Amino acid sequence: MHTTIIKSFTLLLFLPLSVFAQEAIDESRSVSSNERISIEVLSGEVTIRGSDDNLFRVRGTLAESADGYTLDSNNGFTRFEVEIPQRGFFNWRDHRDADQSNLEIEVPMGAELEFEGVNIAIVIEEVHGSTNISTVNGDIDANNLSNIVELSTVNGTIENRHSNGRIELSSVNGEIFDEESSGRISYNTVNGEIVAASNAEEVSVNTVNGDAEIELIGSQVIELSTVNGDIEIRLTQSLRPRIEGSTVSGDISIEVEPEISAHFSIDAHAGGNIENGLSNDQPTRDRYGPSKHLNFSTKDSQGSVNLSTVSGDIEIDEL
Repeated sequence: MHTTIIKSFTLLLFLPLSVFAQEAIDESRSVSSNERISIEVLSGEVTIRGSDDNLFRVRGTLAESADGYTLDSNNGFTRFEVEIPQRGFFNWRDHRDADQSNLEIEVPMGAELEFEGVNIAIVIEEVHGSTNISTVNGDIDANNLSNIVELSTVNGTIENRHSNGRIELSSVNGEIFDEESSGRISYNTVNGEIVAASNAEEVSVNTVNGDAEIELIGSQVIELSTVNGDIEIRLTQSLRPRIEGSTVSGDISIEVEPEISAHFSIDAHAGGNIENGLSNDQPTRDRYGPSKHLNFSTKDSQGSVNLSTVSGDIEIDEL
């Protein structure tokens, strides 16, 4: 009996890869226009598009290691999951392309969507209810999302275009690119770069060991924070902004309109430096210690700019 088991196992190891065929899927369900949809696909590539139809549809192929899928739809809730068994002895197959799902999913434009993945790249567009996308190792490519938009990845790049609403973009070891967003937006990165051009009224930028280069148009409330990174802001069409910022061992550089109306309060500690290219006012030094301070006003001071640094540089200049 033991000999038979060993022979069978040896034969299994040398079977051609085509024996483990990928399962094809083409399923659809009629759903509500504001359906709450939950999707979980651990590995592969997924494209999600919003449409005018009140339909949930999934097409493509499942990973070879999948034990099928679950699709439930009841009372305004739809759940789709590619079922992957517990990792065991046959993990030798997991690295192959055929062991990744490749799916196209259609949802109503007004759906509230939640997606979770691990080793997966996702493209998503035209979802206007709300969107929460979370991956570990993979890129997120988003276009024209609305309402509440939360995109996060650990080891991946986020590209976001033309989204509107309350937006949060977060990456740990990856870059963030944002183009023509509006509403309220938050950028968060660790060990990554941020490059953005946004029309958002409220903007928050947080980096650790990463740089940010951001062009803002018409933004009114801006919060900046960096540790061991540099933030460069170019602010246009905003004459009375409220800006708060802090840095530790990093730099903040802000370019503003020459006609800005604001009170400026800038502090530099532990050897930090302040450069003022907006007025003739110069920073003063503490009588004891290395700190510097700069306070001045432009026009009738309807806005405010409060910045501080520890062991970093702050530069203010006009466009």
